[in-house]
Amino acid sequence: MSNKEIKNSKRKLKSDDDDDDEIWSKLSREQIIRRCKQLEKHVEQLKNTIIKKTDNESNEKKNKKMRPFDFSKHSKRHIFLKFIYLGWEYHGFVVQETTSQTVEDFLFDALIKTRLIEQRATSNYHRCGRTDRGDTEELNYVQMLNGVLPSSIRCIAWASVPDVKSARFDCISRSYRYYFPKANVDLHRMRQASIDLIGTHDFRNFCKLDITNTEPTFIRRIDNVTIEQLNIDNDLNNSNSGYEMCELMVHGSGFLWHQIRCIVAILILIGQGKEDIDLVKTLLDIEKYPCTPNYHIASELPLVLFDCQFNGVDWICDQISLRITICHLQRYWSSFQIRATMIKSMLNNLENQIYDKKQLPILGQLSLIENESNSLLGYNNNNRRNYQPILTRPVRESVEVKIEKYQNKKAKSEIINDDNKNETNKTDDLIV
Repeated sequence: MSNKEIKNSKRKLKSDDDDDDEIWSKLSREQIIRRCKQLEKHVEQLKNTIIKKTDNESNEKKNKKMRPFDFSKHSKRHIFLKFIYLGWEYHGFVVQETTSQTVEDFLFDALIKTRLIEQRATSNYHRCGRTDRGDTEELNYVQMLNGVLPSSIRCIAWASVPDVKSARFDCISRSYRYYFPKANVDLHRMRQASIDLIGTHDFRNFCKLDITNTEPTFIRRIDNVTIEQLNIDNDLNNSNSGYEMCELMVHGSGFLWHQIRCIVAILILIGQGKEDIDLVKTLLDIEKYPCTPNYHIASELPLVLFDCQFNGVDWICDQISLRITICHLQRYWSSFQIRATMIKSMLNNLENQIYDKKQLPILGQLSLIENESNSLLGYNNNNRRNYQPILTRPVRESVEVKIEKYQNKKAKSEIINDDNKNETNKTDDLIV
């Protein structure tokens, strides 16, 4: 390249920079802020894409040695698969952009590795996996999947179902269980209050409001609620019954976002004597209390979706796989039980050094459930001096106000997106 050509190229580059400066100088302060926010969002998306791409490349390397498989040569069927998993080892169940450590990520990796599905996009996931079938014999789906799944995720049964059967929409009822230490809770008061939950009610005061639907409904049916103290026949029990574990079971047709955790939070406050037994009935009176008072929901850790019921589904359970799964869970149980026993031994030693047993701390056991730091103070009385009853607390915005704000925000966002598209087009014209 000659000196003249080099000078011309430099001159041209400088001119391009000047054009960019001119374009930015024409933008208002609000437009610049919007563009910067768009760029920040785009950078975050690129980061997530790189993370997912890295994970996918890693999986591709692992799958390179897999023999080619022609799905067109095999028939397909719809099946239901039943799994159990220890959720605390994962970043939630549903696939997320920011992580590949969700339960669904591992499930689909296993389904693809075992050639039970070709890819997620064509697996008809909402109706359960769409799998290949041999002409003369059944495949042992449970054994195949457990051979490639982590030990904390286990397939325990499968069922052949019609093509139109949906695991989501054909579920007739669900059962949740929630585990908590007895601490200073009066289970009889909790049981009395839970009776008012049974039946069909508007549960808007017992959930986190989801207003993405223009016409949300908070009507749900609860068929049964039980609260039981679990029988533990070992040396962990002593004169302090606060360490005994309890189980709350809720059975119903369907549930709202965080509904069980909200129910637990209210029932525990009633069990502690901080709230009246009729609080549940009062909060279900939507005409009198259309807005939810502020209160902390219970922790997600002890919550278990225990069972889902379907009509006309015959589950097939492989006995060999079942025994192997029991062994896996026994190892987990032993590991956590050993830890619990060691901690309880320390507690026994420390509690023996407390002269006045009436001042023995027990509220610390509920700190995880209550999601409140004041539970860590270690007082065993029901001191109401600093407690504000729920019905006297400030309330959150009503459903109607939230929907209106959401719709306005959505409409404003659409207008901004249209403006940004127009600005981008104008910028492109100027650059060209």
